[in-house]
Amino acid sequence: MLLHNALGIDFGTDTIKICDRKNRITVCEKNMIAVRDGRMIAVGDAAYDMYEKTPVNVKAECPMVHGVIAQQKNAELVLSSLIRKSRHLLSGRPAIYIAVPRDISAVEKRAYYNVLTGTVQAGRIFLVDKGIADTIGVGVSMESPRASMLVNIGAGTTEISVAAGGKILLSKTLQIGGNNLDEDIATMVRRMFHLNIGMKTAAILKNRLAYLLDGPANSLTVFGISTISGLPVSAEITSMAVSLAIAGTIENITAELRGIIDRLPPQFHRDIMEAGLCLTGGTSLIPNLSDYMRRELGIPIAMVREPGLTTLRGIQMIMNHPELSDCTFSLKDLTGTTI
Repeated sequence: MLLHNALGIDFGTDTIKICDRKNRITVCEKNMIAVRDGRMIAVGDAAYDMYEKTPVNVKAECPMVHGVIAQQKNAELVLSSLIRKSRHLLSGRPAIYIAVPRDISAVEKRAYYNVLTGTVQAGRIFLVDKGIADTIGVGVSMESPRASMLVNIGAGTTEISVAAGGKILLSKTLQIGGNNLDEDIATMVRRMFHLNIGMKTAAILKNRLAYLLDGPANSLTVFGISTISGLPVSAEITSMAVSLAIAGTIENITAELRGIIDRLPPQFHRDIMEAGLCLTGGTSLIPNLSDYMRRELGIPIAMVREPGLTTLRGIQMIMNHPELSDCTFSLKDLTGTTI
């Protein structure tokens, strides 16, 4: 059944994206909340603007960690507030299609259940396995008997899926993502330049300077607090320093991929060795990352267009194609009988 009054949601660790059935992105904002004296004062981009520069009585933070809900109440406030921004395009209570991770615990499933049955006020809720949404979003046919491998490197996690015949054959979530790279960079700056910087500044360094293999010799001046004097100072950070800082984490991700490929059953291993894998997620935009993985893994690596929107594209396809309705499941299916 095709529901005309519907929204699709990618509830990411870093960013929440919402689209309608016409593929209009109605919301694309940071997954963040600012709270003062126990009361919400801002969500989304407005809260992110306060991050790392708020007074002591205001706390700006992300309610999700490594792809799962860490602060249930705050996650509900952020999600319901951002959904309201899209409601002016729709009448009544819209149906909501939302991607959820596969590899989460019973407690984490309960957190999703409580958030989605709280103040969200949806007409109906359809859940989509994030691996399925990603697979559809990169254009893989759900009818294809050949195995396909997709790696989504997001802010909080790296999600690895192997699919064939419309099913996820193998799924693994690594608690490693772009945020870990930010932490690597902040640690490097503190040790090499004796400068404390925030995660916002570290992310800027990553986005502007990081690369794998050969890259341009650029630099950027950043400001922080000296670990020696305690005073505000600046330092010029080079692209080489940033790239070396993230190399270890990237190698950890690559090693996990290598292990998964090596353990695949022979019939699927052959498909992946021939077709390679699709690399997606916002962190996949690091220059030369695909070339690095191609060299290390010895298989073709395909980059997809607009990798940060892969999950949302998959959800939108499911919303618009009734033949893909089997790709959804209910809140009851999520919680099962164990919680």
